[in-house]
This record gives sequence, structure tokens and C-alpha cells, in this order.
Amino acid sequence: MSDSDNYHHPDLRRTLLDEALKLLRKEGIKGFSLRSLAAASGVSHAAPYRHFGSKDAILAALLVEGHRLLATKLLDVREARHGSALDRLGALGRAYLDFARENPERLGLMFSRDGIKAAEETGPDKDSGHGENVDSFAPLEETVRECQAEGSLDPAADTGVLSMAIWSLLHGLALLRNEGIIDYMSRTRGAVGDDTVEGVLAFLRRDAFRG
Repeated sequence: MSDSDNYHHPDLRRTLLDEALKLLRKEGIKGFSLRSLAAASGVSHAAPYRHFGSKDAILAALLVEGHRLLATKLLDVREARHGSALDRLGALGRAYLDFARENPERLGLMFSRDGIKAAEETGPDKDSGHGENVDSFAPLEETVRECQAEGSLDPAADTGVLSMAIWSLLHGLALLRNEGIIDYMSRTRGAVGDDTVEGVLAFLRRDAFRG
């Protein structure tokens, strides 16, 4: 494909991002390169540089996009869920696990040392999107604050620390489920993986982090 064809690609940036996710799934961050991305996208080696100046730039773009998608999902759940703040917290937990199952490559990049380093080294950039105020942690933190106000979580606890503790539990659960560990350990104990996940979420809602 010629450079002229690359330039007139209907949506080269989107194609590059989509193919980059596929490559991350196959090769991991260490094996990922703009040259392999160009080949997978069916464009010349120079074409990716029209949108991304480096490997770090495209990793940063994927990281920002992932946080934007997660934040949107969590905010939608917050707005749609009626009832107590604790009910909303439970719904956010399920939404986080759903996002993790549907987007394992994104999740791995979003919370990886390499992904964060790429974003830091790229700096604010119009193509990567780094520098946008995309805070996927805020919906959880706000819901925890509401739980403290209604008394369903310890009102004397530091909201940031409490939110981090809950997120750590959810994130760990998500990774263990994605790797098949929850299913394996549940089977060896005569249980079902999904039931174990629901049990952990019920514990989080009923017993964890109360004053």
C-alpha cells in the first residue's frame, strides 16, 4: 500500500488502535512495535507516524481510552441504579468486573507499569489523548463517600484509603477471574466460579469496610 493510500485511509487512527489491542493480546507490551502494528494494519511502516510519534504514544492513547471507557461505564451505572448508596456500590463492583472480563488487554495496560510509564513519557499529546482529565477512580470514590454519609460504610474512615481498599479487592478479583484462577479454585472445592464471585461481592456489600 502506498503512502498516498495510507493518507486516505478512512480511519487510520481507529484501525491502528484496534490492531494494537490485538497485538498486545498476542505479543504483550514488550513484543509490541510500530513496525508490527503497521504490518498488521496493512499500511506502510511510515503510516502509523501520521498519528502516533512513538510506541509510547499509542500505548498512552490506549490507556487514556481505556480509562475513559471505564469511567463512562461506571458513571452510567451510578446514574441508572436506584436505591441506597450501598446498592450503587455493589452495582459498580459488578460493572468493574464486567469491564475487566470484556477488556482484559485494556485493563492490563491501564494498570501496568509500562502503560503508566508510556503515558508519563509521552506527556500531554493531542493524538494520544494523554493530558485529558479522565478519572475512572472518581465514580467509585464518590459512591464510597455517599456510603459513608448514609452510614453503610465507616464514616470516620479516610474516603480515599477506603476507596483504594475496595478497588484493590475488586481489581484483584477481576484479575484472578480473568486468569481462570477463581474458576479453578472453586472447582477444586466443589463450587462454581461465578457463585464464588457473587459471594465475594456479597461480602463486600454486607461485611467489608464497616465501622
